[in-house]
Amino acid sequence: MGQNSVFIVPSENSDGSADEAWLDIGSPEYMDDLDNHEAHWITVPLTVEMDFTHTDEDIMSYVLDQVRARQAEVHQTAQHHEGVICISIPVPVDCDTVDMWIRAEVDAYRWFQAICSGLVTLNRDVIFREPPEDSVYI
Repeated sequence: MGQNSVFIVPSENSDGSADEAWLDIGSPEYMDDLDNHEAHWITVPLTVEMDFTHTDEDIMSYVLDQVRARQAEVHQTAQHHEGVICISIPVPVDCDTVDMWIRAEVDAYRWFQAICSGLVTLNRDVIFREPPEDSVYI
């Protein structure tokens, strides 16, 4: 089920402590994102300049603010697979609209906290680079 997250990777500071157990760092299922047919994607577009002008904390704070303000986009497919520079948060398709936004906000906040505490970092190679032309995604 799903695909490994393309946005978040364990940081060098990760020690596998109980506080980060929800991340499942080191397991094959680490950051298992839902497949497109199992999720809606709450997407926050980013600019290429943010790669050079913003820290991971700044970017995730921006994503969280956009989700909280309901300024993020909702798509049925993961937009990063379409070459869009963005961070997308998957939410199950069976969520109603209110639950969808709450889930996205909670997940974005957890990622923001994990980034601020040094447990994970953004995978900038994936976020700010175009996918190969021959990439195939489900």
